[in-house]
Amino acid sequence: MALVNMNDMLSQARQGHYAVGAFDLINLEFAEAILAAAEAQRAPVILSTAAVHFDYVNMKALAPSLVRLAEEASVPVALHLDHGTDLAMAAQAIRLGFTGVQVDTAHLPLADNIAVTREVVKLARAFDVSVEGELGYVAGHEGDHGHREIGDEPIYTEPDVAAVFTEATGIDCLAVSVGTVHGLLKGEPRIDFSRLKEIREATPVPLVIHGGSGLSQETYGQLVESGMCKINFYAELSRTAADSIRERLRQKPDSDNITHLLGGMRQAVRQAAENKIRIWGSAGKA
Repeated sequence: MALVNMNDMLSQARQGHYAVGAFDLINLEFAEAILAAAEAQRAPVILSTAAVHFDYVNMKALAPSLVRLAEEASVPVALHLDHGTDLAMAAQAIRLGFTGVQVDTAHLPLADNIAVTREVVKLARAFDVSVEGELGYVAGHEGDHGHREIGDEPIYTEPDVAAVFTEATGIDCLAVSVGTVHGLLKGEPRIDFSRLKEIREATPVPLVIHGGSGLSQETYGQLVESGMCKINFYAELSRTAADSIRERLRQKPDSDNITHLLGGMRQAVRQAAENKIRIWGSAGKA
């Protein structure tokens, strides 16, 4: 296989009623673990990097390694910018070899959101790069690792507005707000599945859910059944990695073997990713 954009993999997911995992990463250990999981499960996968982590991640240094890992993988791999803020950030990601970009200007008035997203689409088309647009507000904070009570209220995506937005911008997939929350919750979010089905019927493009961590297997199944094709996943991976390191240090408090700690972390992240790939139905679809 090779490094690809998201169009074919998400189109096939929409037709086949499964979801492709978009796993956010912050280093090579995460990337290698996610790719190992995808290859073991013979699943297409999206390596995603969130703009909110760019203060921690030197993307100019990391991106060439991600591109090479993706090119050498035996399953389809897309390299995606998560929550890009503007045209300049999307352009930088494309120059670095990304094959998908999200432009998150959903906080702007609809006309401005359409205008910015359309400009990103125009740029991306010249490089065969997929574009993800966004409508509505997903509660919480992108990159949030902590446990929070349900309370921060989302702004739900309106099906009729989604139809207008998709047509006006020419996006390849649409991130929607139907009740999921960034980060990990102490309770189950209140997801509006009927709204999600209405959005699916109103728009011709694959749908994306943000805040995909910490949901029950039943909820994941309902999301996929209701038309979700791409599930963004990070907070639970971050917790899994941290828990692995804590457990190894608990077993050997005096350990100073960093390769032992990172090796255990990588294995834990791989297992978590494999589990979600199976639940979301993309195993065996590569």
